[in-house]
Parts: sequence; structure tokens; C-alpha cells
Amino acid sequence: MQKNFSKLILFLCLSVFTFFLSGCGQTIVIEVPDVYKTPKSPDAENAKADVDVYFDATISMKGYTTLAAGNVYRTLPDILDAIGTSMGKASFFKFGKDVTPIDNREHKKFSSQEPYIELVTAVHNVVDYANPDHLTVIVTDLFESEADWSNITKKIREKYFANHKAVAVIGVKNSFNGEIFDVGLNAAKFNYNSYDDPNRFRPFYLLILGDEAPVKNFMERFKDVQTLNNTTGYLLLSENLTEKMIDFSKMSLEEIEMENFFAETKLDIASRGVREFGIDSFSSPAMFTVNFDYKEPLGACQLNLDEMTQDVRIFALADEESGEWQELEENDVKIEVAPVEGEQNKFAAKYSMTPDKSLERGKINFVHAALVPTAKGYQLPQWVRNWNMANVDVAPGNFDGSKTINLIHVLNALKDAVFDTTRPAMIEFNFVVDAR
Repeated sequence: MQKNFSKLILFLCLSVFTFFLSGCGQTIVIEVPDVYKTPKSPDAENAKADVDVYFDATISMKGYTTLAAGNVYRTLPDILDAIGTSMGKASFFKFGKDVTPIDNREHKKFSSQEPYIELVTAVHNVVDYANPDHLTVIVTDLFESEADWSNITKKIREKYFANHKAVAVIGVKNSFNGEIFDVGLNAAKFNYNSYDDPNRFRPFYLLILGDEAPVKNFMERFKDVQTLNNTTGYLLLSENLTEKMIDFSKMSLEEIEMENFFAETKLDIASRGVREFGIDSFSSPAMFTVNFDYKEPLGACQLNLDEMTQDVRIFALADEESGEWQELEENDVKIEVAPVEGEQNKFAAKYSMTPDKSLERGKINFVHAALVPTAKGYQLPQWVRNWNMANVDVAPGNFDGSKTINLIHVLNALKDAVFDTTRPAMIEFNFVVDAR
């Protein structure tokens, strides 16, 4: 089937690399669609943005302010003001059913019991109200009136994930003494006291929405300013989902162990992420292996290496003058990745194929080969599972206030929402073989 890359402009943003055919002086431009380009994780260290903080002012949040021991929440208004001011302009709001701006220094009152008088929690109205060009920080216990988190997820997907923005969740276990409403299917109310026991502390959450770099910057700054040893969990959901493990832009030729492949320089390739290889024998198996270090960044989804699928597309240059490509229908490419035994955070990625079964002789071939996690390949961090409580009818003696009702359901819905908009590769190899 003939494939002309210029037609892909209709539905893909294109990036271009150029190489020169040796000996003929002809320049051929190859347009590579973004499907071959995993989004680059932005540099978060110096990312700036105006920060809008929304405090959940419902009665159930009052209990976080009552006990002195192990209390991060009492210092939260000052912490968020300091971080927001360091990143840009900090503004504050409160919400229950509606969203209301807070004047002057009124946000400091949220360290006391006074402001918590609202009866309805409507996080979805905050998402509607939020300025997507600012960094939005929602302080909440992740409760939504009528448990309508599917509506919140839909709004976040359309307003943030579909526009290449990110969402992070920071959970903090905090001392608590107060009322908890609408628990379980029977909408029960409980009085809960954690006392000074960290094992009984109740989590509150920061839901952070905006461009990925400021979101990551905020997470790092929040982590750095913590002075108490309260248990804290981090989750980052973006079009990267987790950092890409390896591609050719991150390694030198000396790091590639090859068999029946060799480094070639007949073509002057301008793209840093695309290599040129030659083949010794088209009838024999060809493979290369690269070892690399990988450590999950703060808040990243955990990877299940048993839940991966291959994304392989190979093209032969059918017409050098027009740049028309023909996609080859069959190949025997295999990509494998596994931990290196005995070495922490060390992995090996292996690419293998039989050239006669995967490439076209007499042509310039372009190979895109990636290993991509399935939906099950991304797993929520362990802390989410540990803090989760099923949404069932709860008897008074069985209620565990140290956990959050339906936490896994809520955060899985957000994870699936971002997965619907992007599917980044964990291993990606783009290379050219001149088989003329």
C-alpha cells in the first residue's frame, strides 16, 4: 500500500529530518509524523506560572485543623502562598457548591475551623471555573457530592489532557478529629479521631492541574518544603505518564551492542534521534542490544513490563525524487526489555529481525520500532492501593477514617482519561538502512 507522508499532514503534526544521498548531491526530505515522537518531558526546574489555590470549605474538611500533632494542614495556607508566589502570582479561592475568590490575606483563615461551613462539595465547578493557563491547586478530601467523579474526569480530560496538560495528585496523611459525611452506599456520618497516632491519620489531597512543567515544579517544591514526617503520596498524570526509558537520542554508538548490524555513515542524517545502520547479511538474523538506567520520577505510574505491545512500521523509499514511501506489510521485528539481573534500576532492550523478512532490498528503508504499554501496563503507585476503601455500606465499628472512599476508582478514572488522549512509547528506535 502506497504511503505518501505528505498526506499525513492532514491529521498529524510533522517533524522533518533531512539526509543527503552520498555521491549524487540530491537532497531528500523525509517527513516523520509525530506518532514516531514520544512527547518530551519538559524541564520543570525553572517553570513558572500564576498559581490559583482553591480550598474545599465543606464541613468535612474542618477536622484537619483540630489537632496539633502531625498537622501539615494548619501550615498549608502559608506553604501554598510561598510556593505560588515563588512561581508567579498566587491567588486564593474557596468552594462548596460555588466558587468564591478570597480577598487579601483571608486564605490564612483556612488553617483554623472558621471557614468550613459549606454543605455541598462541587469539584466539577472548580474545574469549569479554573483558568487553564494558570496552575490550579484544589485542596480537598476527594469527596464529591453525589459521587459524580465521572463528570469531573470528563471535564478534566476535555479541558486539560486533550490540550496536552497534566494533572498531579499529592496525598498527605494528617491528624484529624471531626465529622465525615456521606460514607459508603448508605451515606452514613461518622465522628473520627486519629488522636496522635500516625497510623490513624486521615489523608487530604492537592489536585494540581496545568502545563506539565509547572505541575512537576510544584510537586518538587512541595516535597522540598515538608518539615514533618507525615506519609505523603505523589501521582503525576500527563501525556508522558512516565519518562521514556530509552531512544537513540540518549545514547552513543559505543553503547549499542550489534550483531549483523553495523554503524553506517553513507547518509548524512540531520535528526539526532535517527541512526543509520548497515546490514552484513540479509539472510541472517540481525539484532542490537542497549543497556540503560531507568528510575521512575516523582509521581510516575509504575510500569508492568509484562503488559507491553509493539508498534512497528517499516517503509521503503519508492521514489527518491518525489519522496514517496511504500509501507511494507510484513516484518518479523521483535522488541524485548528486561531488568539486568543483580543491578538496580538497570535494564536491557533488545531489537531483532531478519532483514529479508522485514526490509526491501535495493531501497532505502525507514524503521520505526517502539514498545508501548497497554492500559494495564501503567499501574497506580502502591500508596493509592494502600489508602483505598471500598464504597460499601460501612458499619460504625468497621469504618477506617485513615482511608479514602473509592480512591482507586477516582484515580484510575483520571489515569484512563489521560491514556485515552496519548500513548507514549517506553522504548523507541528510529533508524534508516540503505539497502541499495
